Amino acid sequence: MKNRYGNEYHFERVDENMYIIKGDLKYWRLGGKEGQQGIDNNDIGFVDPSGGPYISAGYLIDDKPVTNISLKDGEFYFTVSN
Repeated sequence: MKNRYGNEYHFERVDENMYIIKGDLKYWRLGGKEGQQGIDNNDIGFVDPSGGPYISAGYLIDDKPVTNISLKDGEFYFTVSN
């Protein structure tokens, strides 16, 4: 896939209900959930690499909605439901 800046990216499955994103995505912004104090790396509200895609709860990966976003060891993990 390509984002709006033409950067290639793809989602890589790492577990039955978990994915990471790979590609030429250099700059990221992220935010916590509404009502959260600060950003909880185990429960991130959204991530938005430069050029997209903007990913939050409900975003579809392989036709499955994202239910949780976490950051571990420099990688964003996206948990999806069946």
